[in-house]
Amino acid sequence: MSSTVPAGAPLRPLQRALVYASAFFGITTESLIGMLLPLWALDRGLPPAQLGIAVALASLSPLLLAVPAGALCDRYGDRRIMIWAGLGAGVTAALYPLAGGFLTACGLQLLGGLARSMSWLSAQSYAIRATPTGERNSFMGRFSFAGSIGMLLAPLAAGALVSWQGLGAGFLLMAVWGGLLTLVALPLPDIREHERVGTLWQVSSGAYRQALPLLWQAPLLIVMLLTLLRLSSAAVNASFYPVHLDQIGFSAARIGFMFACINGAVSVGSLLAAQLIRRSSMTAVLFGSIVLATLSISAVPFVTAPIAVGLLSALHGLGLGLSLPTLLMAIGRQTAPSQRGLVIGLRTLFNRLGYFAVPVLLGGLVHALGLKGAFLATGALLLAGLGGTYAYLRRSRLTYD
Repeated sequence: MSSTVPAGAPLRPLQRALVYASAFFGITTESLIGMLLPLWALDRGLPPAQLGIAVALASLSPLLLAVPAGALCDRYGDRRIMIWAGLGAGVTAALYPLAGGFLTACGLQLLGGLARSMSWLSAQSYAIRATPTGERNSFMGRFSFAGSIGMLLAPLAAGALVSWQGLGAGFLLMAVWGGLLTLVALPLPDIREHERVGTLWQVSSGAYRQALPLLWQAPLLIVMLLTLLRLSSAAVNASFYPVHLDQIGFSAARIGFMFACINGAVSVGSLLAAQLIRRSSMTAVLFGSIVLATLSISAVPFVTAPIAVGLLSALHGLGLGLSLPTLLMAIGRQTAPSQRGLVIGLRTLFNRLGYFAVPVLLGGLVHALGLKGAFLATGALLLAGLGGTYAYLRRSRLTYD
């Protein structure tokens, strides 16, 4: 049995390390599936449209269920959700090598996408709930850094394993990595603001009724729009980025290295975010980092030299790394402790909306315009959305500082 502590209560050093480890294991399966699924699709000979649909389906169940999942974190505790989500992520990953075709992969994407999403959702919710207010900036920076280190190491290991033993070995690594979240969560204390009541159905069915009115708060709405645009940019590297690298002759090991370039830069960005906010502003870091992530990934199909691909990949990762802890800090400032699971669920919904829409859009655009045209058109749409969001922020005279 685990102990129960109030939100914001000081954690022991080992418990803090376990919270960081939950980021290390909780987000990494998303990075691995972004690398392994396109390679699996190429191995099975799937056309671009089917690859886009398969990638998008991993976001369908989280898109529909993210807000209820956040409410379940508030009701039953983040730790309990982490335990079951980690098990689900591990089991579904182990089944991918057995998938013989498109329809089987779609089923696994629906189930595995929900488990992977809830793994990261519950880890974020636990971290925000566990952090004393005065330590939030530094704590969330280290939490994001731990996640990005996992995303740095896992693709390197997966790329080497796939080159050595084939795709099955890569999915086995993903299964072990996802399942380790359960072992990390078991020793953690439960964190509750106050006792929640309600059955599973009552909590789930009432989640949207509680969450959607929060979007009337303009500062929180802007955070959610920025979340959507950030993850839409990341969805490009989780779908057709490996396809481009395969087409220009990169091996699985080199593709894994390019993902490591992205995630290594994410690590650097996560650590730099708090310093940049102190020297400029949270608003500047939020918008500037997403512009950087979008411009750099949109330019990747126009280069073939490994150094150029690696540089653009690193710039993309730097933008993603700067924006993640900054968004989490903004959420912490804009929400009450008892609502944080619900709000992280909302954030996951907007994340998954980007992950759902962009691969399908890219699949159609690749067919019509080719890779270069598709990446350019997607980047232009995301930058236009970012410009509109910034104009709304200025017109509303809002700030996060």
